[in-house]
Amino acid sequence: MRFDEFKSQQQNNPESNLVTALELIRHRYKDKDKLPKISTQSVINLVLNTDKTFDYDALVSANEKNSAVKNIIKTFNKDYIELHPVGMDSQSDASTTNTDKTAPVDTVSKMAKRAGKKRNKSIY
Repeated sequence: MRFDEFKSQQQNNPESNLVTALELIRHRYKDKDKLPKISTQSVINLVLNTDKTFDYDALVSANEKNSAVKNIIKTFNKDYIELHPVGMDSQSDASTTNTDKTAPVDTVSKMAKRAGKKRNKSIY
């Protein structure tokens, strides 16, 4: 890429700053059992640090137009915003979540055995 191409891309827009703020909040809750929930005004204040024109109407607009914001926010109103947990977005349903706690370990173990067999070394 040339410098002109980087220069023309606007990196600091309110929606990208909102996505960054929401991702930071969501990752703070990644080890907790409850859903990430924060006051709407706190999120607005985070984005106001970078863009002085951001308000609740801009949040509503960003949620309607930007798919990245839509995938992070589960529900919101004027009082609070509830976020999807890390690793889950609006397109993934409960049917895709894994309820069996040993399945990922078994899957990785099977993958390692197959890779070992391809190298003519069996992994037990």
